[in-house]
Amino acid sequence: MHLLERQGITTIAGIPGGAALPLYDALSQSTVIQHVLARHEQGAGFMAQGMARTNGKAAVCIASSGPGATNLVTAIADAKLDSIPLVCITGQVSSSMIGTDAFQEVDTYGISIPITKYNHLVRDISDLPQVICDAFRIAESGRPGPVWIDIPKDVQTAEIEWDLLPPMAVPDAPPAFDSKQVEQAAAMINQAKRPILYLGGGIICAEAHKPALEMAERSNLPTTMTLMALGAMPVEHPLSLGMLGMHAARSTNFILQEADLLIVLGARFDDRAIGKTEQFCPNAKIIHVDIDRAELGKVKQANIAIHADVGQVLQQLLPMIEAQPRTEWMNTVNDLKREFPINMPNVADPLSHYGLVKAAARCVDESAIITTDVGQHQMWVAQAYPLSRPRQWLTSGGLGTMALVCLLRLVLHWQSLSARYCVSPVTVA
Repeated sequence: MHLLERQGITTIAGIPGGAALPLYDALSQSTVIQHVLARHEQGAGFMAQGMARTNGKAAVCIASSGPGATNLVTAIADAKLDSIPLVCITGQVSSSMIGTDAFQEVDTYGISIPITKYNHLVRDISDLPQVICDAFRIAESGRPGPVWIDIPKDVQTAEIEWDLLPPMAVPDAPPAFDSKQVEQAAAMINQAKRPILYLGGGIICAEAHKPALEMAERSNLPTTMTLMALGAMPVEHPLSLGMLGMHAARSTNFILQEADLLIVLGARFDDRAIGKTEQFCPNAKIIHVDIDRAELGKVKQANIAIHADVGQVLQQLLPMIEAQPRTEWMNTVNDLKREFPINMPNVADPLSHYGLVKAAARCVDESAIITTDVGQHQMWVAQAYPLSRPRQWLTSGGLGTMALVCLLRLVLHWQSLSARYCVSPVTVA
């Protein structure tokens, strides 16, 4: 627990169990860390997600071995797909019993490989301090994501000297990139006749929404956002096209098809955003910037692919971007917006789907944090709520996990956000 206190952890969500009892004995002695008892391990994982989603810092959940660990899988997989930094700690049967099919033993290490950035089975107590430091460093470095640490019961009860503690870890430096590529990107943007700025959730992870907005305004770049990027540009901004894809306004998708350049920042070309890959923006060149090298060229081949932190690229790119009115292009964009607006039936009726979302928005101010479950109502909120800032919107995007909304709401109160309003539509079956 001292190792977690050193990382600034003050709240942990979890459920005790036999293989994790030594962890809980230590937790009971902490005067810093508050434990929030979940009713299911998946709930503990989503509570930790809620903490991480609101501030971008790694949060912690704890569970026992066997079914306790397997119950965490959905929440951890969800965090991986939405780039949420988590440190998941599970108890494991004693080292001598691993591999014997002991009571409540599963291969937690093997199960967690495809759903984490990093995982580790701790075999020696002397390794634990460095493992914990590495866990937080990895979770928060580059593209954020979950880390899973599995600790056998005998390792939990072993002793270690405090003078062996490693120094506090700091996030890894972002990857270096070629400035010539940035110059080429600037030239391509300045020469484009019909450019579109395409923002993904990575723009929020990088805290780069302000320079992205500045670039859009300077060069008159119509801007679309993925589900995870909503709020990076206020959706009511004149340059905003809102969300793209299968649940977007028809105008947004028509405008995208007219583009001759896509400037893609921190997005992964999700299937629900672009549809048929070969038919998406067939006449557009692509500039793609992403902190995760695996996303470059995975779905769409870019003319310029930059493996880098989006914020650092924008810092170099902005001074090279020319102010342009793009009158002809903006006229086309605005004409399409007027001709094909998003269809919101009965929006004036507060008892209708869209009317309820609009009415809720009028009841709160811009400090409100909006949480949704997953289902059709999630799309109604994405389409109709006037999201205006990053981290205002908490939802499951990549995995689409239902039933997380109440857990996210609880977290807002623990994090001293109880003074803010929270709108939480739920799916009605």
